Amino acid sequence: PAAAAGSAAGEGAEDGDGQSKRQRRSKWDTAQPLTAEEIANQNDPSRISKDALAKAQRMAAIQAQISQQIASLGTSVGAVDPAKSFAIPGVTPGLPKPKTFMPAPLILDKEGRHVDASGKEVTLRAADLSTLKANQRELRAIPLIEPEQVKTTDSSIVDPRMGVTSGGRMKRPTFTFVEDQRYIRRAERFRDKMAVQEFNEQLKKMKEDKGKEADKETLAEMNLALLKQKREPVPEVEWWDSRVLQDPKTYGGEEGAPVAASTDRVTIYIEHPVPIEPPSEAAEPPPLPMFLTKKERKKLRRRTRMERELQRQEMVARGFIKAPEPKVKISNMMRVLSADATADPTKIEAEVKKQMATRLKNHNDRNQARKKTAEEKRGKKLEKLAKETEVETTVHLYKVSDLTNKQNRYKVDVNAQYYRLHGVAIVSDAASLICVEGGAKSLAKFQKLLLRRIKWNAADKAEGDEDDDDSDSDKEEETNLCQLVWQGKLIKPNFPDFKFEVARTEGQARDLLRRRNVEHYWDLVKNFENE
Repeated sequence: PAAAAGSAAGEGAEDGDGQSKRQRRSKWDTAQPLTAEEIANQNDPSRISKDALAKAQRMAAIQAQISQQIASLGTSVGAVDPAKSFAIPGVTPGLPKPKTFMPAPLILDKEGRHVDASGKEVTLRAADLSTLKANQRELRAIPLIEPEQVKTTDSSIVDPRMGVTSGGRMKRPTFTFVEDQRYIRRAERFRDKMAVQEFNEQLKKMKEDKGKEADKETLAEMNLALLKQKREPVPEVEWWDSRVLQDPKTYGGEEGAPVAASTDRVTIYIEHPVPIEPPSEAAEPPPLPMFLTKKERKKLRRRTRMERELQRQEMVARGFIKAPEPKVKISNMMRVLSADATADPTKIEAEVKKQMATRLKNHNDRNQARKKTAEEKRGKKLEKLAKETEVETTVHLYKVSDLTNKQNRYKVDVNAQYYRLHGVAIVSDAASLICVEGGAKSLAKFQKLLLRRIKWNAADKAEGDEDDDDSDSDKEEETNLCQLVWQGKLIKPNFPDFKFEVARTEGQARDLLRRRNVEHYWDLVKNFENE
């Protein structure tokens, strides 16, 4: 009650003079309800302040201007009564109430696209972003002038290689988005095209193979034949599964049932297939090693030994290995073992000789361990002989007057096998032929054997001395000769190994060579004249 009385007193004082301050209210004070007399005083027009009247006058002036502008434009909007524009508070003005803006309803189809009332898809386009109002007015005020198109009637003065620009501004480069699955469809079209091309090629090949019979067959029959060729039967059991199945011919059971597998065949071991290199061109040869001179090899060996000795000394200093015993010899015995040598020289000399013998024995054992065994030496020699024919094969063709002697034939056969040569030796009555294929070094040694080492008339001469006189042996020596007819290069050998063949006639000899496509070798030997 006291607070209410105070507030009433304060209001009365403010109404009386208008200059006194209103008493502050606490936020904890509750609002008192207004009486009927106070409500009537608030609706009294005489209590309207000057500010309210000024605001009402300004509003009326603005409404009058709006009504004049609408009338001048000839719109159908109803005019505003000027008398009502100066209405007092509590009285509604004469202007119609503006309608509230309602956006168009959003309609979506089953796929979630925006459609209109008729069901057509609505494409939303982003409007150009506006800038300042002043700039927009300037743009509307400036008329756009389209560039004039250059029209030339005389084609002689126009260069078709020069592009005529439109005069407009070039478009800025923007992102060009690829349509979804565009390249997938292109690849599918390409595959279909290649399949049709392959089918046409096979069809053409079948027509060429069959010849006139192809005209009798219809296209459908030929297509069916091609399809039968491509179709492969589907096996009942895959080969990789047949190893672990109880019945290797079937999976067993109905579809969806567990497979009857043999657990006995499943082990802990894993099979690693041998990798097979894909077929491709041969790799480039490795670079040739750099050959050092004798002085450079000695220098490199000295440096390597010095590094190894320094490393050994460091290991001894760190205690990782035991220090070696001093290398005592007769020459340095007195210097190394000065005190012991003077006490008992004979005993010390015997010990030194024993150490020297031990060192020599260890040295010989190490050399013997580094030596290759007989099998290793043979394998190394065969490997060198095989490397000679990796790139190319050398061919030698010899003509021998008489090859019937068994001793000479044995020498030729054994050496050919030793040097891993390929070829054939044909023994005939008219003339004998020896064809050998192999490496260049092997054939060089074999050539020395045939032309120098083998004495072709030695055995015949011994037989002639028993039966005939010396004159007959001299004639025999002049007739039996071995000469090199021809030598050349091949990519690969024509004969798998070396062996002797006997041909009674020339036809048999040609037949033997014809099997290896070297029949012309016989013509070379036959037409060769003795020098």
